[in-house]
Amino acid sequence: MARSTLYLAFFALAAPWLYDRYQALSHIYQNRPGSLEPIYGFKSHEIKFTDRLRNCEDVILDEKNGVAVLSCSPGRDKWNSVMGVFKPGENMERGAIYVYNYAQLDIPDGETLNRVTFEGFDDGDFHPLGIEYVPEESRLYVINNAQSGSVIEIFQFDAAAHSAQHVKTVRHPLIYTPNAIHAIGEDKIFFTNDHYVPARTSTILSQIETFAGIPGGSVVYMDLNDPDSAKTLAHIGFANGIGMLNSTTLAVASSSKPGVYFYDVTPEHDLKYKYYLRTPVGVDNISVDSDGKLLMAGHPYALSLIQVAEARANCVLDSEKEEEKEACGCGSPSWAAEWSEESGLKELYKGHDICSSSTVARDAKRGVGFVSTLYDRGLMIFRE
Repeated sequence: MARSTLYLAFFALAAPWLYDRYQALSHIYQNRPGSLEPIYGFKSHEIKFTDRLRNCEDVILDEKNGVAVLSCSPGRDKWNSVMGVFKPGENMERGAIYVYNYAQLDIPDGETLNRVTFEGFDDGDFHPLGIEYVPEESRLYVINNAQSGSVIEIFQFDAAAHSAQHVKTVRHPLIYTPNAIHAIGEDKIFFTNDHYVPARTSTILSQIETFAGIPGGSVVYMDLNDPDSAKTLAHIGFANGIGMLNSTTLAVASSSKPGVYFYDVTPEHDLKYKYYLRTPVGVDNISVDSDGKLLMAGHPYALSLIQVAEARANCVLDSEKEEEKEACGCGSPSWAAEWSEESGLKELYKGHDICSSSTVARDAKRGVGFVSTLYDRGLMIFRE
């Protein structure tokens, strides 16, 4: 009898976790190769700049000026501190920030794409991931998963001149697996750490943390002018994208739960849990458009993303060797959705037109949106 009671108690404790893992893994199974059901909720789309952009993780919009800022890291093929690929070489490409003026998208040759020029900053070890742009303060924040250690870079940013003056590099013990960042003004930020165990410490333990849904990731608050103010506010499995849904509500994506957590932000910059939105896909980055809708991108079939990441370490562009050419391919599907309290969750896209979607952002007034990717070339531009 005692043993049966023990088994029942164990099952009662494990049941929520088992159900959560069943939900997450069943969606991955449904989206396996040959079984993925495409969704296309756009009026039209095009993929631009395939000859100039590659491996662009994040895109931030300044809707007032019709400007998009992109974080791109071609070197992710060889150095990926999130997925656990560490094969840097002498010819590994440097990361870059781009400014895309899309305000005149409908005018032939009206829009422009420019690579940002850094001033007072050595970009030799630059591997940008999440970024944040505050136009009112001309501030650009970049999470740099450098080989020398993960840091947050601060720039004084002139989007019109596509130039960035380096202000400082911030290092801190709580910046250990930084992924995404959201600024609330005056160099005060929230950011996520995606794992407790960094892949550069143990790739196996980091992957176990991911697939077991262990809440090892974290949400951190920091005043960058007073790093001692840093404090961990919440723990989430594979914490990823982050952003303010409104003036009092913070949204944080989970790539392993999968879904989005919502918190009330107190005047002391602490978090109070509100609710959790389950999604059919592990969410990567999130954004909020001017209509207040939460936009999210993700990866329908995580196993294919892992395969792409592992293969890319052997990618050699324009190689004559077939295996090196194949390693440069990208076959991981993409997903985009929107959510609001009034309308609920609406899937906008699921398919293979673009590979490994990481961020979706939308200019609601102009009716145009953008999808960036971890491993594909170019930028998807869609119309609604």
